[in-house]
Amino acid sequence: MTSVTTRSTLRTLQTLVLGFSICGSVPPLALANGSQETAAYGLADRDIVGPYIAAALENNPELQAAEKRYQAARQSIDYAGALPNPRVQLTHFVESIQTRTGPQRQAISLQQPLPWFGKLDTTRQIARSQSEALWHSYASQQFELADKIASSVLEIAFLDKAIAITKQNASLLNRLEAIVEDKVKAGGDLSDLLKIQVEAHRLEDTLASQETKRVMSLATLQSLLGSDSETLQLPSDWNAPSLASTQEQEWLDAIRQRSPKLAMLRSLAENQASRERLAQFAAKPDLSVGINYIRTGQSLGSNAPDNGRDPWAIMVGISLPIWGKANNAIALQASLEKEAMEADIRGLELELNATGKSLLARLADSKARMIRYETKLLPLARQAQEISASSYQTGKASILDLIDSERALLKLETEYWRAAADAWQARWKLASLAGGFWLN
Repeated sequence: MTSVTTRSTLRTLQTLVLGFSICGSVPPLALANGSQETAAYGLADRDIVGPYIAAALENNPELQAAEKRYQAARQSIDYAGALPNPRVQLTHFVESIQTRTGPQRQAISLQQPLPWFGKLDTTRQIARSQSEALWHSYASQQFELADKIASSVLEIAFLDKAIAITKQNASLLNRLEAIVEDKVKAGGDLSDLLKIQVEAHRLEDTLASQETKRVMSLATLQSLLGSDSETLQLPSDWNAPSLASTQEQEWLDAIRQRSPKLAMLRSLAENQASRERLAQFAAKPDLSVGINYIRTGQSLGSNAPDNGRDPWAIMVGISLPIWGKANNAIALQASLEKEAMEADIRGLELELNATGKSLLARLADSKARMIRYETKLLPLARQAQEISASSYQTGKASILDLIDSERALLKLETEYWRAAADAWQARWKLASLAGGFWLN
């Protein structure tokens, strides 16, 4: 997928990002001109993950389905506030009705229903809030997809680091094996060579496991991108995130204010409020106006001046909302559903706040681990490895001491990049929860 990294794609995304400020909020219907489909594009230029998000937003079939549902809902706004279709009725008299002006043969009536004042506007508001809810649902799917892609890309990036470290240590072990073989040929202990060979095979097993995990993560990423291309370009290098202190309250405020899931529930709450107002119209009568035209023939032997003239009449009708219990039940149902939606909003706010705090704790823990590895553990492990190698050459340390020091350094280097990947993944999850909000 070479288009993922092309400059033209990034220029297009930068243009789209101008309409989506990472410090603002997602507009409910964003002018209804197509720019609203770019909710997650604000993340498309972020570190190594961004280009893959851009590709997925274009190709992921689940997103395409969500977009079509949203576009379909938008179309309902136009006709939701339209008048009901008029009704035409044709009556043919099997036996003509004899009147003073002649026999009546057919009658044609045209009627136009007129809902009570404000009913059509409320219906339009229902359609609009429903469309807004689908838009926020679509945006939520975009950010969930961005989170999944970030997790997959960063997992692959971590595995690439781990594989490189394992291969480097395997290479060092192979060189050490050659040195020990020379010692064995000179009469040294064979057990040292066997221990190195066991460690070499253990590294081969670790490497095979890491490569298998990479294949699995790559398959997941390809499905998220909506592609099974075998030529997918992956990041060759990446850096650990900044160790600056995390602005926790800003993240939590952004999640509460910008979460697309919360925005969706708020739109649904507005939808229920509109439905509650519409239910109140059940007790209001609907009107209708119309015209009635009767086709009349000539009356034989009649000298009436209006003989054979076709009469017509204006009609006005009104519905009778006499079933009070049914109408009250409709209004009560709408009111209870609105209250249920408000409770859902409060519950989701608490859930998102708890999730945000958990992610912030995970981010802080990952950064703390990175600091410990950088400042203490890795320098000490490298020093211990150098001392063990020097001591082994002078006969002051056993081969097991050297293998243990190499193994400890390998583990710490791998765990450092595991912590770095965990920190990046936590940041991406926070950004997805906060509707694209990003703090450097």
